[in-house]
Amino acid sequence: MTAATTGPRPSQTDAALEKIRSRIIDLTMVPGSRIDEPLLLSDFGLGRTPAREAINRLVAEGFVNVLPNRGGTFVRKLDLEEIGQVVVAHQLAENVLGQLLNLNDDDMVADLVRIENRYEEAVKNLDYLQITALNEDFHLRIHRSMGNTFFFEFAQSTHRHVRRLNVHLYQLEAAEPQARDEQFKKNIHEHEMIIEAVRAKDRGKLAILLPEHARGTQDRLVRILQSKSVPGFSVETRLADMLAAGLTPKN
Repeated sequence: MTAATTGPRPSQTDAALEKIRSRIIDLTMVPGSRIDEPLLLSDFGLGRTPAREAINRLVAEGFVNVLPNRGGTFVRKLDLEEIGQVVVAHQLAENVLGQLLNLNDDDMVADLVRIENRYEEAVKNLDYLQITALNEDFHLRIHRSMGNTFFFEFAQSTHRHVRRLNVHLYQLEAAEPQARDEQFKKNIHEHEMIIEAVRAKDRGKLAILLPEHARGTQDRLVRILQSKSVPGFSVETRLADMLAAGLTPKN
């Protein structure tokens, strides 16, 4: 029996929490929808105590909010205000990372290359959940080099919410496959440049690359919003069409 199979098995709550978190990140659980004990009991087979523990941990992670005035617990919204907060936190995390990562972490380059190889495979399969999970792993591996547990917890929480935002953006970009594929190529190229800068121990370059890479999420959102337009609509033409059809507009 290998060491991998002899390790502790995840508890019922841990296993269910991972599934619930994934469903929140991939938007299967719609932002703003209710999440309560009966749902966790019926859909995930949890007992009451593990269900309550799972909800408490999701609240602690910021994925769900307890809203007493609405009488329940709800998946965190993903509106423009929320997106703005995620973008700012992401930018802050990567700015600090560029300044404080430990370039003497001897295993970091090899670890990043392994993660990046898996990331590129997930991109080929257009597996958005896996793509975002590996992107999180890539950046948190660099954060881990800092050795600051407080900042790592902030970065981990931020990147979990960035995952949900990225899934949403990928789903929107699916309407324009060429633009989506170009974005993936850009992501891969930027990851490769980050790896090379880590290998060269070039802090000055990383202080530029990491924030610019994080800014890509904001740029994608702006591009998507700018690409949405309302076709021209003439009131006079519409009124004439209705009259020609023998209809009259309602007051």
